[in-house]
Order: sequence, then structure tokens, then C-alpha cells
Amino acid sequence: MHLLAPWALVALVLVPALLVWGLWGPRGRRVLVGSLGPWHRALGRGEGRPSVRARLSDPRLWLDAFLIALLVMGCARPALEGFAPGEAVATVVVDRTASLATRSGPTSRAGAAAAMARPVLAAVGSSPVEVTLVPGDRGTVTTEVVRADATGLGRSEGCGSAPAGGEAWGVAVAAACRHPGRPVVVVTDVAPQGSMPANVFVAAPGGTSTNAGLERVATRVEEGAWWLLVRARASAGARGRYGLRIDGGHGEATEVEGFVGPGETAGRVLRMVGPAPATLRVGLVGPEDGFPHDDEAYLVLAEDARLRVAVVGAADENVRRAIAAREGTVVLEAAEEAGAARVEADVVVACEAALPPEWRGPAAMVCPPGEAGPFARTGETAPAEWRVEGDHPLAEAFYPGPPRVSDVPVYRLEGATRVLGTAEVPLVATWEVEGGRRLAVFFAFDGETTDWSRRAGFPVFWRRAVDWLAGRSSGVLRHETWAPLAPLEGGGLAPATMGFSERNGRRVGVSFIGSEEGFEAGAGRDDSEAAIEALRSAATAQARASQAELWPWVTAAALGVVAFRAWVAR
Repeated sequence: MHLLAPWALVALVLVPALLVWGLWGPRGRRVLVGSLGPWHRALGRGEGRPSVRARLSDPRLWLDAFLIALLVMGCARPALEGFAPGEAVATVVVDRTASLATRSGPTSRAGAAAAMARPVLAAVGSSPVEVTLVPGDRGTVTTEVVRADATGLGRSEGCGSAPAGGEAWGVAVAAACRHPGRPVVVVTDVAPQGSMPANVFVAAPGGTSTNAGLERVATRVEEGAWWLLVRARASAGARGRYGLRIDGGHGEATEVEGFVGPGETAGRVLRMVGPAPATLRVGLVGPEDGFPHDDEAYLVLAEDARLRVAVVGAADENVRRAIAAREGTVVLEAAEEAGAARVEADVVVACEAALPPEWRGPAAMVCPPGEAGPFARTGETAPAEWRVEGDHPLAEAFYPGPPRVSDVPVYRLEGATRVLGTAEVPLVATWEVEGGRRLAVFFAFDGETTDWSRRAGFPVFWRRAVDWLAGRSSGVLRHETWAPLAPLEGGGLAPATMGFSERNGRRVGVSFIGSEEGFEAGAGRDDSEAAIEALRSAATAQARASQAELWPWVTAAALGVVAFRAWVAR
């Protein structure tokens, strides 16, 4: 049992005061009288003073003292401690989006906001509070009920990506509407622009953006080369100009000086040299800013888009252009004598040359040497006829309108399937090997033999032929990056740290580009005083609701004492 108003116990001094007054009151003087009858009548009216022993034996004195004690205890409001309340006394919304990681001074905004919120939560002691992390450790909004002195505000330092379903303000307003009588404390960095519900209190230090970061990084293929698109931005408070560094994993980096300066937004499309790399790292180089997360982008060539074609021999320029025109194709160079292990390609195209030794993968051969497959060159030439086998998978790869074809070398097929030409003079044939499909074009693309390589249908043929050989559909050259805590294909989440890592058996690049988080800035807001008062009131109301007060029983006992005293005095 405890007292809700213990200050009322001061009135208990009335009890000893009553006893002192009754025991040490003034004595009467000795008087000789002829009869005691009048004195008995006088004492019956309460006049005169009997002896101390007589006063102590008077039950009315003790009943009066007991009555005073009961009244004082009733005013002190005794109560029995009930069960701990299961419902939270308040809601704390901890904003953990990326802008909390920015620095406006010696510490991050997350640390400053947590320092503002801790004295507010100290007002409720160990009462239960509902803590909502936006986002939580798994990338979504998470809620748990814990003690106010163990809210884990320090976890706001580990920022993740913005969650699906709204920012911290939307979560706070929803909580305020769901529990209109419960205080909601929002721990964030920038105060809201509009009005908030009356039971929402903000702890936000605010700050000025000094960030310079990447806004977009993308790749594309055009005119047989691959291109890199980069867009970056620097806030007006940035500490200087920033250069650009591009590392494609080949041991050499491309640098662009003075790419973006304070208050600028810069974008460039850069023509890159060599094949597209499997991993690509693009970063800003310059003064330190307040949000390093978006200074660098880590991209990985998408598995479904990457298709590497190694060209062997003296390929005609039209052939190279046609192969590279397929979006997502990376054209490599391979020596004719290179071993299969050194040819890191999906498809090999050999032009008037033999395939690399031991190569068993998908391949195409243009004007192949004799005895290079299930066919043999006869050494003769003959007029050619453009006739397509309609039931072959590559039948649609030949664009309508047959090109000009003069006398071509004659090959004898021994197990290959004719696609173009006639049985006497085959022009294109296919066959299968253990490692994949093969295709052979039995004539050269010089200007005297045919004009096919200068026609619009020539790139169409090679795009579909390369897809058919590799067993893939057409794609685009796409370097992709994952946002922190983004869902991965096949389940799981991307790691929260920036950089390259292995997830689900594949390489993943994790970046923080395309976000405005690092540039968020604005005024702060400190509702500490109002929040402390609201939290204390809520905690007091919660405590009272969980306690059983005894003053009704004390009052009933006092009334019983009054009734008993009246009966004794009668």
C-alpha cells in the first residue's frame, strides 16, 4: 500500500495535540460543599476537569483521536499497487531515414535528435511506451512496447532506406489519430511544414545541407559503344567543387575534374572505351560533405541483360556494328589461338577463321574454313538462291526482301540443318554441339559477293541469331544497383552497407543514389516542455488507472467511528 497524497499526513499532529489538551488542561481548586449532587450535574454537562486517570479512561477521547487519524488517512488517499499497465503510456516514433545520418555540426542529426528526446522520456521513468522505428532493421516500419528508459534511441544512428508506406510523419499522424489521448513524440531531424495534431510533439534539431551527391547513374548502348550517364548535385552550402571518378574494374580509372560545384546540378553522357565491365563504381571526389552515403554508386551489370560476344578473326566492320547493335551486347576481342578458358564470353563469332581451340560453347562462323564442322567445302562456286526454311527458329531473322547474292563457295552438309539457300548451295546452316548451338554463314560479306551487310535487315539477323545461340531473349545493357535493405530476387534483403557484396549467389552493388535524403534541410523544433508535461500527466493517469484506492473504505470506517462515539456518549 502507498499514499497518493502523502502531504496530507501533516494533519496527524492534531492527534497528539488532542491528547495533550485532554491530559494537561488546567486543574480545579479545592472547595468545601455541603453536597456533591450539583457537581455531578455539572460534570454531566461537561464542566470541570476530572483526574488524568479519568480522562485516559474516557473512550470518547480515544474515539476522537481515532476519528481524526482516519480523516487524515482518507485525505492522504491510500491505494493498493495494482498490476503493471499493459497499454503504453505514450508513442515514440523514431525516424531512421537517411537524412538522420547527415551532419550539421560535430554530431549527426540522429544523435542530436536522440539527445533532445532522452530528457523528455525521462519524465515517464520506467512506464511502458510504444516505440515505432521508421524504418526498422528489416526495412519496414516496426513497433514494439518497451520501457521508456530502454527505447533504443541510439539505434537511430544506423539509418536505412525510406520504408514503403510513408515517412515518419505519416506514421506519427496515424498513431495520434489511433490514440487521441496518448502523447506521440517524434524523434527526427527536420520539423514539419504544416500543422500537426495537438498530441504530437517533435524533437528535431534541424540543420543546413552541405551535401554533394549523385542523383543518377545509368548505362546504355548506342552506335556500337557503351555510354555512361551521370547526374550529380551540390547544395548551396557545399564546401567546394567536386570531381568525378569512374572505375570500371580494369585497373584504370577515368576522372573528370570540376564536375559539379556549390548550388549546381550537372549531368553528362560519357562515351566509354572498351567492353562494359561487370562491376562499375562511380564516385564524387572533393571536400568532405555531411552525407557520404550518396557520394558513390556501386553498380553491377544485370545478369539478364549481359551478353558477351567474342569476335575472332578479321571481321567486317558491318558485322561488328550489327553484333554491337543488339542492346546488352558487349563485343570482346579474342585471339584465334586463345584457349577456351581465356575466352570469357557467352558467344564466339569467328570470321574467316577457326574457333578458339577447345571452345564448345555457342558460336557463329562466317565463311568458315573447310572441315570446321559437320560440313565440308567442295572448292567450287555456284549461283545462290535466297530461299528460307520457314520451319526453322531463325526463319523470321531474315528481313523481307532478298538481297543480291552472286556466285558463292559451295559446301556439302553432313548433319547440319539448312536455314537459308538450297540443298545444292546452302548459305546458312545450324547444328548442335554438347556445349550449345552453332551457326555457319557460308559466304563472305564483301561488296562483290552480296550487299546484305548494307541492308536494314542485317542487324536484325544478328540480334536474333545471337539471342538464339545464347538461348536468351533480347535485353538492354543495364548496370543496376540496390538500395539499402531493398528486397532481392529469390528472397532476402540487400545489405545496408554501401559497396559490392555477394547475395543469393550473385554479386550485388548497394548504393544510395536517386534520393533527396542528403539534401533535406530545414528548421528544427523542440517541444520538450510541452511534451514533458503531457507525458507526466499521461503516466500519472496510467498509474492511477492501475491502482485500487482505499479512501472509500477509510471514509466508511470514519462514519462508523462517529456512530459508535454517539452511542458511547448517550
